Amino acid sequence: MARLSDLLKLGLLREELGRLGWPGVVGLGLLAFAAMIAVSALLPLRGEVARLRDAADALQRRVGGGERAGARPQAQEQLATFYAFFPPSDSSPDWLGRIHAIAQAKGVQLQSGEYRLERAASPRLRRYQITLPVQGTYAQIRGFVGEVLEQVPAAVLEEVSLKRENVETQRVEARVRFTLYLGSA
Repeated sequence: MARLSDLLKLGLLREELGRLGWPGVVGLGLLAFAAMIAVSALLPLRGEVARLRDAADALQRRVGGGERAGARPQAQEQLATFYAFFPPSDSSPDWLGRIHAIAQAKGVQLQSGEYRLERAASPRLRRYQITLPVQGTYAQIRGFVGEVLEQVPAAVLEEVSLKRENVETQRVEARVRFTLYLGSA
């Protein structure tokens, strides 16, 4: 008897599919395929997303000192963090010493330079312009500039001009201008 009811159900199914035609059968197949993808691929990812959100919340609490997750620091806090990045203006001799040490390590000859301290647009920053005439090979000068930018985080390269006597000479004369941004005292 069970077989008879199964046959009737199968016959009804064939009849319904016949009414839908081939576009309806293809549509039903695509619908079934989409449901399988949702079950096999998307549902397992929900757990992963929840785990990552929990980890992000924990990191936010750790970094933010217990602030609630998603809370944005106030504008004053953001501004204070920004200005805290810049070294104090009385540290300029240390930075100049580091620049000269880098030049020596890279084999670049420094000549007497121009040093000028001025106020930046913000009253909380100072700009220390450093213009250095240097001599060396192109590779040495390029290495010097790259190393300064890497080791002196508040330095900005503003200008480089290169000159050499003729094509055959390896020696290059350059004028390099850095600006060192310092916090005001």
